[in-house]
Amino acid sequence: MAELNIRAREKVYTDVDFAFRANPVTGDVSLKKDVEAVKQSVLNILKTRRGEKPFSPNFGSGIYSYLFEPIDSVTKAMIEEDIIFSLRNYEPRVKILSIVVDDLEEQNAINIRLDLEIISPVVTTTTIEFIVQRLR
Repeated sequence: MAELNIRAREKVYTDVDFAFRANPVTGDVSLKKDVEAVKQSVLNILKTRRGEKPFSPNFGSGIYSYLFEPIDSVTKAMIEEDIIFSLRNYEPRVKILSIVVDDLEEQNAINIRLDLEIISPVVTTTTIEFIVQRLR
């Protein structure tokens, strides 16, 4: 009997680049792939306020609601829990390794740093760092 050599296809995560730049070769909308696609998705989830997405009131996070709260250990823990809840429910491709929340008091902002492991056949760790601040 012949032996079958079956090999699983590796996942390639792709997403439309939200900058909507044209691909220089095809002229079509550019794509983000693998790590960059997942990073874009994580930022999209965390920067979307709950209730902002029609027909999906729980999508997003509540991190903007902490902007004018005193940033102490309790508030930092609440922000971390909010991030964990949002990513566990809406981004199954990542495993959270660490979350660091820092107060940027002079800018009325919060700096958030996430260390993530992207779940795929090849183990990949990445860091996402962004600032949450009020626009007006």
